[in-house]
Amino acid sequence: MRGKQIGKKIGKQIGILAMVAIILMSLTYNLFPNMASGEVKPITEIKEKLEGISEEEKKILKELFTIRQEIYEKEKEEARISGEINILEKDIDKIRIGIDEKQKDYDDNLQLLKQVLQLYQRGGPASYLEILLGAKDLRTFLNGLNLIKDISRNVDELLTSLEEDKKNLQDEKAILDSQMIQLEQKMIDLQRPIEEKLALKLKMEEYLANLQEEKEDYEEQLKDLEQLWGECKLLFSNIVSEMTRIVGEGHFKDEDLNLSFGLFRINGLIHEDTFNRIIKEHSNLPETNIHFSQDQVQIQVPDWKLVLSGNFILEGDTSIRFVVKEGTFYGLPLEETSLEELFEQGPLFIDLKDMAGDMVTIDFYLHDVDTLEDNLKFTIIPVF
Repeated sequence: MRGKQIGKKIGKQIGILAMVAIILMSLTYNLFPNMASGEVKPITEIKEKLEGISEEEKKILKELFTIRQEIYEKEKEEARISGEINILEKDIDKIRIGIDEKQKDYDDNLQLLKQVLQLYQRGGPASYLEILLGAKDLRTFLNGLNLIKDISRNVDELLTSLEEDKKNLQDEKAILDSQMIQLEQKMIDLQRPIEEKLALKLKMEEYLANLQEEKEDYEEQLKDLEQLWGECKLLFSNIVSEMTRIVGEGHFKDEDLNLSFGLFRINGLIHEDTFNRIIKEHSNLPETNIHFSQDQVQIQVPDWKLVLSGNFILEGDTSIRFVVKEGTFYGLPLEETSLEELFEQGPLFIDLKDMAGDMVTIDFYLHDVDTLEDNLKFTIIPVF
């Protein structure tokens, strides 16, 4: 009963969400009509325009770009929750099928028990006693006794099977109720990012409306910026994979790592110029620079005005991973969701074992890693 009530409630919520989705689609078209048409511009043209905007224009574009990033974050959250809802709905369908199958088993066994009991009732206890007393020899007596045991055993087995079926049904129905409650909660959760996204879109619409005659210009600039950002994400994914590849191919020499061997540890020091030179020599990608400072790592892609700041953390026995904390794109701050997008295809790894190559022939584990001014410092411990 509860499942049906929740199902009706969820159906009503789905209808509401569908209406909201239609409104959002309409609003998106009104906000960015050129986007809907799929128009794109050459990247060089967009770069030149963005590099030439004034500080006042950059300030306004920063606000618009921030709102757009927040909208995208809500869209991702909405997609995530929708995915969880789809999984729950499939699980619920499987449970319902299982309940139907178990209900059939229960009904079949119940019907079979009724038939056995009817046969037993027709014969009655006296009939079975007559069978035993009427036995002419031991063999006939034992056969009669086994017959009575078989009937009793079948009844016991049917009763046991019925109890198991009943328990399984109760368990499956309890799981179904729990899943339905989760589904109902997910539907409620889904409304929040949709409503927040709608509020952000309205905020952007109002912001653009206040710009009056400049509205179309800023819409165009925002569209250009988003197109450029899309290209930058693809490019940076290639940069990450290329840097990981180059480091792993063993291009570093003894003098590059500045290794110093102690009794129980090996220290290394890599200058940022060395790192950048090796990356540049073995890659055809746009210029990418890494800058080390006290407790901070900065990755710069000058041609794309992309600057990321973060640090390295230990990852596994011999690797470090870059964790981004903040960043800017054409001087505009990047929200957390946008920063995560840059590493969607995988993080930036540096494996010290691959980097050292034949310079360190014994097994070791990475003890620590620090960034100093212009240098990356690390300590490895030999494993004997």
